[in-house]
Amino acid sequence: MTRTILDGLNGSSPLGFLGALGLLRVARAEHRDSRLGFLDDGTFRAFLEGVGGDLALLVETDATASAGKQPWRLEYTKVEKKGSKVVADLKAPPEEFKKFLDTCVALWRRGTSDPVAYAAAFGTTVARDGKGNTKPTAFHFTAAQQQFLGTVEKIRASVTRSWTERALFQRHADEPGSNLRWDPAAERNYALMASNPEADRTSVNAPIEWLAFRALALFPTFPEGPRVTTTCVNGRGDDMRMTWPLWSTPISLEAARTILHMLWPSSARERAGRGVFAVCSSKIRRTAQGFGNFAPATVAS
Repeated sequence: MTRTILDGLNGSSPLGFLGALGLLRVARAEHRDSRLGFLDDGTFRAFLEGVGGDLALLVETDATASAGKQPWRLEYTKVEKKGSKVVADLKAPPEEFKKFLDTCVALWRRGTSDPVAYAAAFGTTVARDGKGNTKPTAFHFTAAQQQFLGTVEKIRASVTRSWTERALFQRHADEPGSNLRWDPAAERNYALMASNPEADRTSVNAPIEWLAFRALALFPTFPEGPRVTTTCVNGRGDDMRMTWPLWSTPISLEAARTILHMLWPSSARERAGRGVFAVCSSKIRRTAQGFGNFAPATVAS
């Protein structure tokens, strides 16, 4: 079976791992036999099997088809002193999040599963933040005037085939633009900066960040008492960490979805017996303003 090695997707990076899973999701929609694995040669590069044709075009087509009012796009009206505005973020008032969730569940009952998968990943109807709004997934790193789904839309709209080609098969494809702050290499400390990062000169690898967002649906959240727990994330407050496995035997989307929910023993021999050659871990850092970032990952082989 043909193997496509993706030099631009390093599985030991949170963004690279998420991007690889997102690519598997997108590829699976067109190629039922798609499989994902990672090279155990120290590069941790992702590879796909069972996929033919133009991968870059496949990603561009997916991004283009996701334009407009998507059912997973959570939007609500926020009333402020200067008037009302439409907000595209996950920290919605509980009643707005419940309406969004009810709509997604209704679509699921009619056979459309993507919206409810995203809704489960965005948050729960139980957990609240300090302002009484929905407590979102631990992967919500935007804050202040930067809206999570608003940033996703900017990223999606900028995806092109040529950019995707560079992003998947080369190692440096960043261009100026807004990002979701999922790339440890792009970490910036906003403690001494203005509250609006949109005005700052940030860079983005839009095709990989779009694919990473497509992977978010594989990471549901769960209520744990009054708190929210995110798949692959443990700890709370300033001691949160994302942990994920890397496997060398290519597996299906269903198997990948299952493996994300497993706990991995410290013994390398036990992990190897299950096909996992490394476990990666990245600390989640947050600033006083609420912005998040992944720290560089550690890898246990």
